[in-house]
Amino acid sequence: MTRVDAGHALLLPGRGDGPHSPLLHFARRCLVEAGRDVRALQWPRGEVGAEDVVRLVAEAAERVPGGPGQLVLLAKSLGTLAIPWAAEHGVRGIWLTPLLQVPAVRAALSALPPGSLLAGGTADPTWDGDVAAASGLPVLQIEGGDHGLEIPGDVQRSLAALGRVVTAVSDTLMPTIREDLTPLRGLPLR
Repeated sequence: MTRVDAGHALLLPGRGDGPHSPLLHFARRCLVEAGRDVRALQWPRGEVGAEDVVRLVAEAAERVPGGPGQLVLLAKSLGTLAIPWAAEHGVRGIWLTPLLQVPAVRAALSALPPGSLLAGGTADPTWDGDVAAASGLPVLQIEGGDHGLEIPGDVQRSLAALGRVVTAVSDTLMPTIREDLTPLRGLPLR
């Protein structure tokens, strides 16, 4: 595959997931295949709050050639605290297991730009499918998925869920008309 330079991306991992967890590894590969130069942020030791996440993302975005407008964010859990910043700056994002119980995150969802994606699982206490659906963004909901988008006690369904997430990420980054998207279950990708 010939790599086209499509811009830059920042990977914002969750607190417990490094950028090498299977979910983030394959989502990052989608960004690379879409021609993005991906830089993973690392959170400082100790307690990290929304202000810290926003500050670190804003500082990293300042160093991106072309500025935030050329950026895509790939965020999981803690990294999704950057949603209000992304909405304010018009930055697209792939938001995996967003912390929808945080009022500022919920409030900013509808202001996220087109080309963003929300993905969560029904067994994740931080996910609210109704809130996600009301955002007007494409949504992938994994039935029985936990905060890692895995189905506890079921390796095969967990692998299938990972495949669905990777397909949704890829299709969000490189939209094409694909007949094989119809088997996706949960909230429709819109």
